[in-house]
Amino acid sequence: MKNYILRVLFLSLFSFPTILFAQEGNGIISLYEGSSVQFDDLIGFEEFPVVMDNSTVTIVDGIIRRQFCRAPEGRSPLEIMRNYEATIQQMNGEILFRSREPGSVEIDGNELQTILAAHRPERGLAANVMSYTRFYLNWTDVMTARISMGAKDAYVIIVAGRGEAAARQQDRTFYELITIEVEPMELGKVTMDALQQGLAAQGRVAIYNIYFDTGESTLKPESFDALDTIAEFLSQNSTKLFLVVGHTDNVGSYEMNLELSDARAMAIVDMLINEYEIEAEQVTPVGIGPAAPLSSNSTEEGRARNRRVEIVEM
Repeated sequence: MKNYILRVLFLSLFSFPTILFAQEGNGIISLYEGSSVQFDDLIGFEEFPVVMDNSTVTIVDGIIRRQFCRAPEGRSPLEIMRNYEATIQQMNGEILFRSREPGSVEIDGNELQTILAAHRPERGLAANVMSYTRFYLNWTDVMTARISMGAKDAYVIIVAGRGEAAARQQDRTFYELITIEVEPMELGKVTMDALQQGLAAQGRVAIYNIYFDTGESTLKPESFDALDTIAEFLSQNSTKLFLVVGHTDNVGSYEMNLELSDARAMAIVDMLINEYEIEAEQVTPVGIGPAAPLSSNSTEEGRARNRRVEIVEM
């Protein structure tokens, strides 16, 4: 019995709990269960620098929200981060960056604290409330992730650490949850900026103003403006390789849509090679039919978003 009690005590001290996210969050990912929100700042649509890896920061446009929370008593910064990491993976999200020494991270001459200060309200120290500014003196963990939300993507940044002694919170864990909800490119004209920003942020760009007749793979003249822009972009990035991916909605059989998407991707690549003199090795056509929808096919709006061409960097 004594050994059993010791084993239980050991596990309670050193094991991380299963996912504990029952509390309302921000529509993207929930707060850690039992957390108390200190500050909740909905910044709105703005630019935000997202750390993509150990050496890259990408400016992302989206709806920004910063939630600063105190974790339940007894929870460590690592425990908070491990639970968020597991939750993001369960959501089929992608962990982009993770560090347990955030104070030592520097990218392009900028400290990580400076990078993450974008749109952070400055608040002073209060008796039992940690300020944003003082918190970053004691942070121990940081993580950046990307989560697909159907028609949208979201970036999630989690920072965790101990509280500030001056606020009498040194024995408590605090964390900041930053979310950037990225709007997809509108169903309108493709631009060089949209191509550059979309590929830098997500590795792909959905393009909607390339037109075909229903069930056909012949390019319509209304597509030429978009093709002009794509060809210019490819010429300026001639050392990079790209996929031209055709997508359809789910109207009709799977086999028919797969064949149609492949034929349309091939028609675009043929046009880029033969009319714009893009090197054949730079662009590869791929058709995947209805296999990767951005939205539900149950509505016309959803089907319209799913009928698209994507430029994907290899």
